[in-house]
Amino acid sequence: MSESTTTTSTPTTSTTSTTNTLDLSLYQSFVFGQKLYTELDTTALCSNCEEYQDKVKQSIKYLFNASIQVSRQSVFSKNEELEDIRTDLLKYLLIPYYVAELYLKINDVDRVKHLKISKIKVMDFLNQCENLDLIDKEDLNIIHREGKADPVNRREELINRSKKTKEIKQKLEYIKQKREVILKKIGQDDEYEESETGGDEEVDRDFSMLLIKDAIIKAIQLLESIEFELPMLIEIQSIKDQHGGVLPPKAPPKSANIGNFQILPDGRRVMLDKVFRPSHILPSLTPQEAVEIEMRNGGMVSGKGGAESSSKKDSEDEEEEDDDDEKLKKKRDWDDYKDDNPKGWGNSLRR
Repeated sequence: MSESTTTTSTPTTSTTSTTNTLDLSLYQSFVFGQKLYTELDTTALCSNCEEYQDKVKQSIKYLFNASIQVSRQSVFSKNEELEDIRTDLLKYLLIPYYVAELYLKINDVDRVKHLKISKIKVMDFLNQCENLDLIDKEDLNIIHREGKADPVNRREELINRSKKTKEIKQKLEYIKQKREVILKKIGQDDEYEESETGGDEEVDRDFSMLLIKDAIIKAIQLLESIEFELPMLIEIQSIKDQHGGVLPPKAPPKSANIGNFQILPDGRRVMLDKVFRPSHILPSLTPQEAVEIEMRNGGMVSGKGGAESSSKKDSEDEEEEDDDDEKLKKKRDWDDYKDDNPKGWGNSLRR
């Protein structure tokens, strides 16, 4: 399938509103749609603003028209090999991928609808690339995998994907610079004045192939994102339908019975306490607390009983002292008597 050399101008806000999309050629529709798609990725506009959303919808219109013409003109055949596709037609393989990306940029209440359309388009793109053997075995396993990958394999997938993306990005920068040099040599400074058969065919083919490989990696990421978000939104919508179009209030959280627990100080607090304290061991109880514990354990007697016991003991000690003094006096008196009356002094026969 061939097209004549076409010269197109960059679409502006005024031309996009008045241009009839159906009057454009395949090449023009694709170039205008691709231009707006690229601008949306680099624009400073807020994704919620009207101008941004208008560009999204206009780009979709251009690319949908291009997609219709690709199908109508039978640009690609199911039995066609990659080598059989002309270089100037390779770029049209990107149309369903661009449309899938653009539908996710639409900001309105029909999010579920747009996710479903985006998934259909991204699968169209990946299936077409698979038929042309453009997807390696590892990526095919990810595309057709059911369920989630285990954490180890998931990590390896992300690492390999990052390496591929970096490598493709470097090659794209090199090819872009090379294409710009070639276009300047043939007097085509504006990429939108480029003939579909102009320039170096080998460089153009390499450029298109790199764009497709980059789109394959992004399409797999896009598919994973859709498959993560879509089931949740469908579930939310189902709950809303069961409750009159609104989400029911959340049930209050149940208090967990975790029993008694102690909040331990952090390590920094413990170290500070050890630094700013005396070297000797500080008492853990005040004197009053120690007395109360002793009294509870029966080691001390409080109140009247204690005073009576103390006074009774004192009186007993005093009585014992009095008895000792009396005994000592009697002993001394007896000693004095014996001194005054020697033994045998009262016997009259011995006088």
